[in-house]
Amino acid sequence: MSPVWPSPRRARPRTLSATVRSARPPARAWFSAGESATVVGVSSLVVVLFEGMAAAGALAFGAWAWRARGEATRRITALSSALAEQRDAGERREGLLRTVVETTPVAIVLFGEAGNIAFTNRSARELFFDGMAVEGQNFLSMITRAPASLRQALLSEGDELFSVEGAAGRETFHLSRRRLDAGQTLIAVRSVTQEINRHEIESLKKVIRIIGHEINNSLGPIASFVSSARTILQRPEHHAKLPAMFERIQERTLHLQGFLDGYTKLAKIPPPKPAAVPWGPFLDGLRGFWPELQVGEPPARPGFFDRAQIQQVLINLIKNAYEASGPKDEVKLTVEAAEEGGCRILVMDRGPGISDEVLESIFVPFFTTKPTGSGLGLALSREIVELHQGRLGVARRDGGGLSVSVWLPDAPGTSVGALAASRARLTLTRS
Repeated sequence: MSPVWPSPRRARPRTLSATVRSARPPARAWFSAGESATVVGVSSLVVVLFEGMAAAGALAFGAWAWRARGEATRRITALSSALAEQRDAGERREGLLRTVVETTPVAIVLFGEAGNIAFTNRSARELFFDGMAVEGQNFLSMITRAPASLRQALLSEGDELFSVEGAAGRETFHLSRRRLDAGQTLIAVRSVTQEINRHEIESLKKVIRIIGHEINNSLGPIASFVSSARTILQRPEHHAKLPAMFERIQERTLHLQGFLDGYTKLAKIPPPKPAAVPWGPFLDGLRGFWPELQVGEPPARPGFFDRAQIQQVLINLIKNAYEASGPKDEVKLTVEAAEEGGCRILVMDRGPGISDEVLESIFVPFFTTKPTGSGLGLALSREIVELHQGRLGVARRDGGGLSVSVWLPDAPGTSVGALAASRARLTLTRS
């Protein structure tokens, strides 16, 4: 078997593009050895520059961070100082308040809804608890040991005056009761014995001056008439003048008797018996006396007072308004609900008004500017209103005239209102 020989490779004809490529010089390398060194140097320089820039940036950031840290530290220090100063000021205020509460002569007791005592000051501990700390004990259970007058005041709502017999005599206290948040109740008690005694003495002096003045005004003419009558008795021809003199003596005697009866009446006002009173029928009763009286629209809520006594007060005030020499159609009566609670009755006129001197003495018994006035109307009216735990005031009106206001509470016991030596009399810690 003869061997198989590969067939000879046929030569391809050369194209034009191949001819052209063969005619070009060989391709040149991208860079020579010298150029390569140059590029490496430039690259190193760039790296160094970048590293320098990074170092400079790091230094700048570090400097900024250091300054920011210092500023933050200064601010934190200033804030800490301000907070410390505020804390110290708060502690000083708290200490001052604690000192005031502890040293006040007003006895203060704070207890919760269940009656457990939360706080007492020193005056309360000395007045009620024999100087002992009683926080946590039940205040309501202690009330049963109190004197009857104190117990009644403690169980009431609002403000009360009560008296007890002390070692130095009868002593009077003012008790205030207020409900706070979270069901807590605050009791404050202070002695008002000296204040009441001082006011009683001043009032007594004023009454003595008024009575003395009025008695002298009557006894002087009576003495003069008696002296004249004795002279006439010695002269029969003048006996016809005696009846007239006796009439004048009798007139002054009756005036003096009426004056003294007025004081007796002022001292014998019966305690009011307040009840709910609808305003409509009550005001209609006043219109029956003065049909032309202008009456404003009353509130829907009824008042709470002694109907007969307050009617007498308003009759006195309306009568005064009509006698004030102003236009009759300008006399007005209004009733409104007061912002502080209760109701306010206003009686207004357009008379000439009154001077400061008269305004200061207007409630003094027997003081009057009327020729035939008794001077008891406003004094009795104020006494009746105050027995209702209300207030009566007089003010001038813009444009002339007077406005007399009567404020009455919604319910009894809601008045606008140094501890004595007999503290043991009020103790709640011993039977």
